[in-house]
Amino acid sequence: MSMLEQLREKNPGLPLYRVEDAAFAPYGRVLGGADAALSAALAATELPAEGNLYRASVPELEALPITARIRRLVFGEMETQAGFCNGRGFTLNALEYHKCSELNYSTTGLVLLLALPGDLEGDSLDAGRIRGFYLPPETLVEIYPRVLHFAPCRVRETGFTCLVVLEKGVNAPLEQVDPAAAGEEKLLWMQGKWLLCHPDSPQAQKGAYVGIRGENLRLEI
Repeated sequence: MSMLEQLREKNPGLPLYRVEDAAFAPYGRVLGGADAALSAALAATELPAEGNLYRASVPELEALPITARIRRLVFGEMETQAGFCNGRGFTLNALEYHKCSELNYSTTGLVLLLALPGDLEGDSLDAGRIRGFYLPPETLVEIYPRVLHFAPCRVRETGFTCLVVLEKGVNAPLEQVDPAAAGEEKLLWMQGKWLLCHPDSPQAQKGAYVGIRGENLRLEI
């Protein structure tokens, strides 16, 4: 039984696809396969014993030839940052979007929980609109601007590694967070990062805008 078949069996209520499937086309695209130097550098990054760890900028990742290629082909040579989100998370909790693309690559495989901008109803999202996409190991994908996503979900108890390439400065702290602001501004959580969270999430406890209705999805393995 393939990894995707196992995940579907364990999660009958969550639509699950591979990133190679046609269903992924509105959310992003596959850009390439294995890159030995990238895999080695990503595998050497820290994987926490519990929870997730995000580093926006890692010099060893930014110095790789593939990162320079991404900077030209995807970002048109705008300044970028390459880091990682590694961990053992398995719960939705929140969704964010950026107004630039995000590049992901994993040495372990993982599941991305995604929603489209058109799935939003004003500043609210029904969790039933979310789809899961299995990213196999050593597959480079682009997640399109404004597609809602968050930290990946692990597919093994040993956790996941995930490359994160964004425009430089995205996810840096804001001068001020104002969840009571009008319109889209109330979703602004970090620089270049707009966030909706589930009421049961840690992000809600920190004051993030609560905008996800329904189940706080968990990926069972």
